[in-house]
Amino acid sequence: MENDRVIIATDKKTLKEVLSEMFSQKTEMKELPEFEGDRISKPQAAKLAGISIPTFDRQIKLGKFKQYNVGKRCFFFKSEIIESLKNNS
Repeated sequence: MENDRVIIATDKKTLKEVLSEMFSQKTEMKELPEFEGDRISKPQAAKLAGISIPTFDRQIKLGKFKQYNVGKRCFFFKSEIIESLKNNS
């Protein structure tokens, strides 16, 4: 595959705006992985909630806890589990 190059004539102000927008989008993308430390497995979430996994599964079906899926894997956010426990206590 060839490395195609494109030359665009623009003014300084427009170039500055485009670059600023690109860098802000890149910064926003970097902020997403902060949730990685917040992700927990189903057994960890059930333990945090103080209930068994089958009971936790029932609570998920009732909508008390939000489950996220990526492919065949499921996970939960620790902060959401804690928030749900606070709201339903």
